[in-house]
Amino acid sequence: MSKNKKEAADLTLAERIEQSLNGFIGRYKKLLIIILAVVVIGLVALGIISAVNQKNLQEQFNTIDELQANYAALLMIDTEDASYQSTYDALVASLTDLSAKGKKYPNLKAQYMLGMLSFEQGAYQDAMQAFLSVYSNAKGNYLGSLSLTNAAVAAEELKNTSLALEYYTKVIDEFGFSAAEAPKALFAQARLQEQSGNTELARATLRQLADQFPASEFAKLATNRLALL
Repeated sequence: MSKNKKEAADLTLAERIEQSLNGFIGRYKKLLIIILAVVVIGLVALGIISAVNQKNLQEQFNTIDELQANYAALLMIDTEDASYQSTYDALVASLTDLSAKGKKYPNLKAQYMLGMLSFEQGAYQDAMQAFLSVYSNAKGNYLGSLSLTNAAVAAEELKNTSLALEYYTKVIDEFGFSAAEAPKALFAQARLQEQSGNTELARATLRQLADQFPASEFAKLATNRLALL
């Protein structure tokens, strides 16, 4: 056996793999450099996009904080005051602009506040649609259950008690008893069930409310109502 062949035979598997890898790198060095450059550029671009998105989101959080302060200030102005309408219009314009920029919390909160403004103006249909829009996009946080409850209230104002009952029921079915609005939704369910003549179901709902939320003010109302049914 020649010296070169003997040396090749004596190479370990790891050494042979290393030689093959070095040969591959030598042959395709330029291509590998180009691929690496593309990957690096892509990662840098992703980092820039992520940073820009984070900055934009933080700006939206700052904006919604400011608009909530403006909303609170508006509520302190008499509707007959000369500055009320211009303040109201400016707030609606800003909220509308922010609500159209995405489906993150600041955008949904802006949509929710538009619903509140419509409700306070007596535009219950507009309010209900705004609340339902928030609900459909915010099922994973408290805005979802809150908006669905408010949509039910707006439906009641529109004298659509069957729709209101449907929404109150959904609050419990979809968000469970952990939702902050659950006691209110249960009491409203019982009230509407009683109004529709379904007294037995109303009693059952009131008992459920009293059992699930014994310390709630709604549970006290439920207990008092049960004594009369």
